[in-house]
Parts: sequence; C-alpha cells; structure tokens
Amino acid sequence: MKKILSKIIFITLSLPLLVSAQPLNFGNTFTISSGADGYGRPRIALTNNQPIIIWRKDSSPKTIRATKWDGTNFTTPYDITLAGVLPSSWDGPEIATKGDTVYIVFASTATTQSSIMLIRSFDGGNTFSDTIRVSENNPSHKFRMGNIKIDQNGHPIVSYMQYLPNWTEPKQMVNRSITYGDSFIGSAEGSFSAPGEPCDCCKSSLILDNNDIYLLFRNNINNERNSYISKSTDGGQTFNLVTDLDDYDWNVNGCPATGPLGVVNEDSLLIVRRSGASGNDEIVYSNSNKSDLNYSYTRNIDPIAGKIQDYPDLTLNGDTIFIAWQDNRNNIPDCFFSYSTNGVENLSLGNTFTDTLVTGAKLNPDLVYKNNNIHLVYNDNGSNSIKYVRGSFGNISYIYEQQNKQELFYNFDLLGRKTKKPSFLFKK
Repeated sequence: MKKILSKIIFITLSLPLLVSAQPLNFGNTFTISSGADGYGRPRIALTNNQPIIIWRKDSSPKTIRATKWDGTNFTTPYDITLAGVLPSSWDGPEIATKGDTVYIVFASTATTQSSIMLIRSFDGGNTFSDTIRVSENNPSHKFRMGNIKIDQNGHPIVSYMQYLPNWTEPKQMVNRSITYGDSFIGSAEGSFSAPGEPCDCCKSSLILDNNDIYLLFRNNINNERNSYISKSTDGGQTFNLVTDLDDYDWNVNGCPATGPLGVVNEDSLLIVRRSGASGNDEIVYSNSNKSDLNYSYTRNIDPIAGKIQDYPDLTLNGDTIFIAWQDNRNNIPDCFFSYSTNGVENLSLGNTFTDTLVTGAKLNPDLVYKNNNIHLVYNDNGSNSIKYVRGSFGNISYIYEQQNKQELFYNFDLLGRKTKKPSFLFKK
C-alpha cells in the first residue's frame, strides 16, 4: 500500500514538468518600406491567409500605404488613401480583416475637428473605397485614436476618443455599422461608468464575443492610470458593467502611451498591458471572467528592473499564445516576444526577433498568428524602415529555456511574479 501511494505522489508532482511545445524557427527578414515610402507605425493582418501590412507615410503628401504578400515577395508599396485625407502624424492606422474584407480606421486632420475615418476593401486589399466618416460630424468635438474589430457578420465596430475642441474632457466612444461600413448607427460612451476620466493619450481596444462587446481602456483618476474594461450586452448600444483590471494603483504624472489589449480565451478574457505599479515598467497579463469581468490573476512576463516595457500586442489560437512588446533592457528600444504552445501559464521569457545586422532602435511591434505561422512587423529606426519576419513551428519537443545550460520551468509567487527553478532533467 505504501509503495502504491508513493508512486501516485511521484507522478502527481512530476506531471507539470512534462510540458511539451514546438520550437519556433524564424525565416528571412524583409524590408517592407523605407525612406520616401514612409515607415510610420506598421500594422499587420491576414487576408486569405496572406499578410497585408499598412503604415503611415508622414512626408508630403501624407498618406496611408500598404503592401501585400504575393506568394514569393511583398508588392511595391502603394497608397490606399488620397493625398488630401491627411492621416494624423500623432496617431496611427489600425486594420481588421475577415476573408477578402479589409477595414482600416485612422484619424484625419483634413476636417476642422479631426475625425475618425474608415476605408474598406472587398477584394483583399487590391482596391479601397473613398473615406467614410465614423465619428460624428460635430464641430463641438474632436476625435482621434481609432481602433477596429469585425463582428461575426462582417460589419466593422470602431472605438475612438472624443474631446472638446481644446482637447479636454476625453471620452471613450464606440460606434458600429450594420451596413458593412456604408454608414454608422451612432456612438455610445464606453467609459461612462468609470470613475475619473479616460487617459487622454492612450488608445482603447475592443474584444468581440458574439453580441457582447468589451472595451479596454486606460483610465485616469488624479494620475492613477489603471486599465479598465467595460462591457456591452446589447451590441454596443450601452456599456454598463465596468471594472478596474489592476491589483495595484499605478500613479504616474505623464502619458503611458498605450492602453490594454485582449482576446477571448474560452470562458474568459486574456488581457495584456503596460503597468508600472510594482516599481518596474513591465508588461503584465491577467485573466478576466467574460460574465462579471472579475479577474483571477495578474502576472508579469519578464520584468527588468529600471527598464521600460511598452506597446504590447498579443494573439491567441487555442493553447498557442504570442505576446510582443517594445523593451529597452539593452539601453536602446528593441522588440521582444514571449510565447507558449501550452497555455498562458507556460509563457517563455522575452526574446528579440529583430534584425541584429542593423543597430539602432526597434519600435512598435505588431503581430498576427494563423496556420502555424507567426507574422511580425516593426519599425527599424536604425535603417528608417519597416521590417517583417515570419516564424513557424518545427517538431514537438519539451518546452524549456536555456540558461546556464540548465532546463528551467516557471512558478509564480503570491504577488504574481514569475520565478525560475531548475527542473529535473528528463531524458527524451
């Protein structure tokens, strides 16, 4: 009886260490755009499983540009907005795709009040429509920092910030179309129930789950700049339920520059964001219940004391998750990523994916994952260009991090901090 019991105990303790994953291999780095073609804040999406990349061209004439993968290479960059549209140099475009449908939103300074505009394509990004106004045509307000998702029926839903003409009294708004972007039904205030006011320089984001819409935004209560989530159960007409996502208050007299982002993860929401509440500017993630928005944990990925981590992005498919961010741990900004093929609890420490042949800052990472491939873009300020790299998975192996020739696994302390312990060495 004692022998049986000891075996059971041994197996139970050993199972968490046998975590399998696939090694990630990166291909060649492509220079997407440089110099006169522009290189401002790239975004990436997939149309018919092939990447399409957009960015802001800040030199005159200001436009939004794009390129697509043609099967062997990326096409020559082409303008998808007219010269007179004047996309904002302060803000950047956002993209959402579904099959052949492509929606892009951006802030335009062509109108007196600064407006949120949309362009669309129904042929995979080969041709685009004229601009369509999303924000209200109201001279008493200004608008910027748009973001977009596509609902299950193929219609666009857009979030953005609304201000008074002097850029005060910010509000997070959500507007949607039921006509594939031909027109929009009228905005609802997504931050209505939150105390204080939204952080006026941090972009919001959206999560869609059937008819439920979740708005993620950074809030501001006397410079306490925590991340919040609000929920609509009526398709974006009203947002009533709102929750503070942070365990500790982050007080900062300045702009964090980014807000939270999230994805649906079965019956919960996985949310990633920048936080400095611990004393380190780090990327943290949390798990929130879809129904009541209560969260069960908040954890960091790979904090580095005295360094700044910002501009996170994430994607998830089943148990596979990728998180990318900007990080100055090497005393100059670079782009890092963490991933797991076995759920969020097994996320790796940060690794760079940028081109090491060019020195200088690497900024603004963006990513998308599908069909066993991770697609990443970023600004390479050392060469004044946009870079693209693709990673793919190889054969199944044990998941481990190599550090001092030891195989490692991760634990978390009571404060959600990741700790490392040498594992038992298992023979393959």
